Amino acid sequence: MPVITALIALSGHIALLLWCTRMVQTGIQRAFGPSLRSFLGRTLSNRFKAFLAGLGVTAILQSSTATGLMASGFAAGGLVDLVPALAVMLGANVGTTLIVQVLSFDVAAVSPALILIGVLMFRRAQNPQIHDLGRVFIGIGFMLLALHQLLGVLTEYSDTAAFQAILGAISQMPVLSLLLAAALTWAAHSSVAVVLLVMSLASKGLLDPYQAFALTLGANLGTAINPVVEGQTGNDLSAKRLPVGNLVTRILGITAVFALLEPITA
Repeated sequence: MPVITALIALSGHIALLLWCTRMVQTGIQRAFGPSLRSFLGRTLSNRFKAFLAGLGVTAILQSSTATGLMASGFAAGGLVDLVPALAVMLGANVGTTLIVQVLSFDVAAVSPALILIGVLMFRRAQNPQIHDLGRVFIGIGFMLLALHQLLGVLTEYSDTAAFQAILGAISQMPVLSLLLAAALTWAAHSSVAVVLLVMSLASKGLLDPYQAFALTLGANLGTAINPVVEGQTGNDLSAKRLPVGNLVTRILGITAVFALLEPITA
């Protein structure tokens, strides 16, 4: 029974984290989506501006997937060359890391205030943009609360034999860790939520640095799958150049990192 209770609690907190991450993304997209899309289109004249635009838009949207889908739409329509579009995707990768850095601080104490402000904005505001920003505040507040509760559950059950056995089995196979994180990120449409989960496990000493690194690389890979699957459809192969190119770039990068880490972990 304790194992079943722990799994239910972990699953519930992880589901809340994923749902709130999605809530924040949709709230910002509703409030600023057209403006961000227009801004992204104007900055695709050269690769450096495109990189910074990808970074900024992803930091605001909290979703490199959303940035990738917008960039894929521009590339498929012939409005931008492949190189600046790939620069947007590289900037989106950096933007994701900035989000995780901000959320990594222990700020769970402010979650009730964020939820209260969000509810007031959501229920009282007549302006649609402020209404959608209320969703964002509610989502961030519950994200921080979910992380805090998740850490509490992990601490409580970290010494159980079943939990240690699961983590031990995964730690023996870094490639399995990578594929597991990639699959979870693809299903959740959020590398931020998955990396925050990995960060929570690592902060309690439940994951060693190399295992956490492999899971983070898997999250980076998983978020590149969504634009390939959900991007432009049809027989026009040029529409797939950007998402496929971004996926290949990440696969090559992950392969290089594993090749460098293998002598260290051996």
